[in-house]
Amino acid sequence: MNLLIINPNDSEAMRQQIETSCREVQGCRTLLDVVCAGAGVPSVEGFADGALAQVGVLERVREGEGRGYTGYLIACADDTGVHAARELARGPVVGIGEAAYHTAALLGHGFSVLTAQRKSIPVLEQNLRAYGLEHLTRGIEAMEMPVLSLPDASETGLTSSLLERARQVTRRHRSEVLVLGCAGLSPYQPMLQAELGLPVVDGVRNGLVMLEGLLRAGLATSKVNGYRADGPNRGSRFPMPS
Repeated sequence: MNLLIINPNDSEAMRQQIETSCREVQGCRTLLDVVCAGAGVPSVEGFADGALAQVGVLERVREGEGRGYTGYLIACADDTGVHAARELARGPVVGIGEAAYHTAALLGHGFSVLTAQRKSIPVLEQNLRAYGLEHLTRGIEAMEMPVLSLPDASETGLTSSLLERARQVTRRHRSEVLVLGCAGLSPYQPMLQAELGLPVVDGVRNGLVMLEGLLRAGLATSKVNGYRADGPNRGSRFPMPS
């Protein structure tokens, strides 16, 4: 399988972090490329950023269809452009937010979400309602840090503050699972899981594994109705490859 992982923002540092996490779990027969969306959005923090970044995500999917990618991972916890991408793509499209929530639902009776910015919380809340998982969500809290300010822990001591915040969140909400609600938190998943003593779900890693599983099972997005790619009003901006 040949997969395209799309970072909806244009941060090269974030792209590299995403690639590192993906390489840790990719199957031995999986080929993957990790790219930025290229829409000129430095980081996705809120509804407006997501709307702008979505254009780049869809352009990368359109190009990917012409290059023969068999599946796509959208590496932003906001699941930027996931539904539109499913309409364009022949193979499955997985958003790391949705993948993380469904994984967490299998691992405990309730989960909390820890994200970077408070501004992102309404987007995540809206998605959880749409996915039908709001009843399992014990709470969504933020580190109160811009996404691009999630630096290397060895330089700033972020590890200790992140761990303390995660402990506060899971204790306050009596959570059995913690979901990392930002791709920028992906590097800290192993440390957090070891220190907290409960499952910590990173949508980057779990999303890639889920995408590989769908493809190995021979599954792809249904094109019966909502995700049909041949609607009568399709414009020329995102034509499907012949």
